[in-house]
Amino acid sequence: MRLSRQDFNIRYCRAVRHPFVSDVGGAIAVEFAFLGPLLFYLMLNIFVGAIYLGAFHKLQHVTAQAARASIAGIDAGERLSLVRQSLDRALSDGVLLRPASISVAVDSLSADRAHYRVSLSYDTRVLGLGRIPGVATFVPETLTSSFDVRNGGM
Repeated sequence: MRLSRQDFNIRYCRAVRHPFVSDVGGAIAVEFAFLGPLLFYLMLNIFVGAIYLGAFHKLQHVTAQAARASIAGIDAGERLSLVRQSLDRALSDGVLLRPASISVAVDSLSADRAHYRVSLSYDTRVLGLGRIPGVATFVPETLTSSFDVRNGGM
């Protein structure tokens, strides 16, 4: 025997509805109240991490430029002067890194001074991201980048 629509009464199959259960008008607002702060915190941490990554990338780029410029120096004092000039020229735009917060070191790695290291250290407290409570707890206070240079090739 086949059942037709007339044989099956739909109104008896519906669940008993209570006015409180059937009202879903503020469900999205309640969900956002729970998840909104978490999503905001996550986005803020991504933003802070991107700033630190950008600062580190720029520091590496500036260190490479300074190491290339230092090759023309004859002694350690002249190399240090060339590194500082290159640093001031590369950071003249003032975006993300400030030359005043970068410390410079040119150290000899061999006895004949043909092999040396150019190191730059940046104090990340200047960025001001440590002022936000609960954010940026994983980042170091200083970023360091160094390049080894050999005069005269291999």
